[in-house]
Amino acid sequence: MAEFTVVAIPLLFAGLGAFETGRWLVVRQAVGYALFEAARAGTVANADPAAIAQAFERALSPALGIRAMQGPNDQRSAVRARMAHWTRVHGLRMARIEQLNPAPASFQDFPARRAAEPRELDYDHQRLRHDTVYLSRYRGGVGPRSGQTLFDANTLVLRLTYLHAPYLPGMRTLLRSLADASETDDHVRQARKAGLLVIRREIAMPMQSAAREHGRSRDLLGP
Repeated sequence: MAEFTVVAIPLLFAGLGAFETGRWLVVRQAVGYALFEAARAGTVANADPAAIAQAFERALSPALGIRAMQGPNDQRSAVRARMAHWTRVHGLRMARIEQLNPAPASFQDFPARRAAEPRELDYDHQRLRHDTVYLSRYRGGVGPRSGQTLFDANTLVLRLTYLHAPYLPGMRTLLRSLADASETDDHVRQARKAGLLVIRREIAMPMQSAAREHGRSRDLLGP
């Protein structure tokens, strides 16, 4: 009996660890797909934060176990309700999307030729504009404020921070002990102290429309 216990306990912990790892991989793949859909929507909608958020929430529904509904608004409402419930339980936002690019400096170096509010990026005929305008205006075509070329500026870059709660209570205790005290992101630091898994994904996608400088907050999914 003692021999069985010695062998069974490590096997049990290995099995539980494999279960949690598999569950984490499935969630990571699902939220990666949702981020892809968010970026794709943003590239054709002038990098509009609302379009990005709506596409992300619709694509996230399978990961949250929400079945397809008759209308897209019903789908989004169900996702937002599930995320709000998660926030109330854990005290932290489940997901955060940040737009890393185009940045404010991108609009300063490569403004559209026509005056517009909000500001737009120079988007049309990029190769021609790069060769005939920006190569002579900026050394190597690299803007002094952004450190980008026209092509870099017209690339949408999003970063997703997604919090995943382990199913097994003991895993959260283990994750708390592994929290990195040097983490500078307060949201991530609080999540790790709470024993939550942090999934970080980034995506870069060329713009398919002229990006506009929206009055965006740090969290595109925020209220």
